Amino acid sequence: MGYIEKILGDNEQVMYRTHQHVIILLQRIVGWLFAFLVFVAAAVAIGTQNDDVRSKIGIIALFSLVLPVYAIIKGWKRGQEQGNPLKQIWWPILTGVLILAVALTLLFKPSLEGMWIVAALVALIPLFQLVRGILDWVNERYIITNRRVIVTRGILNKFVSDSALEKVNDIELKQSMVGRLLRYGTVEIITGSDVGVNVFHRISNPVRFKREMLNAKEQVQVRAVDATLPGPSLPAQQAAAPTSGTPVSAGNIGDRLIELTELRQKGTISEAEFQAKRKELLDQL
Repeated sequence: MGYIEKILGDNEQVMYRTHQHVIILLQRIVGWLFAFLVFVAAAVAIGTQNDDVRSKIGIIALFSLVLPVYAIIKGWKRGQEQGNPLKQIWWPILTGVLILAVALTLLFKPSLEGMWIVAALVALIPLFQLVRGILDWVNERYIITNRRVIVTRGILNKFVSDSALEKVNDIELKQSMVGRLLRYGTVEIITGSDVGVNVFHRISNPVRFKREMLNAKEQVQVRAVDATLPGPSLPAQQAAAPTSGTPVSAGNIGDRLIELTELRQKGTISEAEFQAKRKELLDQL
């Protein structure tokens, strides 16, 4: 049994699941992949005992500092929004310092003994981040069930957040032209909770995600209306006459009729079902 199945309630079923678009995965790993290749190339160049090759690899490594600098700027902005900027940038800073050290060594001390071992060991750092980025992407899921919307993150330490469908007030979809071509976009779920908004950035196939959520929410509304109506197994006389001591309010019946009308207009229930439930409500007056 997977982790998702373990956190589902009784009679709760997964209606649809998706993840962030593969373009997010590429953004996370391309820098670390390049840094890994630079360190591996540096280790090989140092081992060749060819100063010309070493100098060329050193120049490439020096220009590759653009990647950790970009990661530092992006991580700093993201960290300021989350209140922990240093946590977001210490890995890019460490990687940048190591790339700079290797580049300067290849340019000015190409014959330094043992440097190829250092370069090979340092290559393990971006390799670790590369694998971590892939696993983070695989384990980040956006799930719609017949009761709620769930977000799960984390490889070993799990983070789970959910919003009940009946509390979802509005759903907003944002897609750029590139997003429409590549089928990714941002979905904002506005709920009645204290947080108010859940933002799912650049998820894959956001149009279907929104459609499935609307369908699941309508099913929740139908079940809520059905729960307030007399069951089909009750005798007609019992359904028509209110129980002694519990008079039926005409205002409540009016509210139920309005809900039924809205469901018929949306196409959730047929005309025959609408007329049958309407008659049941009117018989209670």
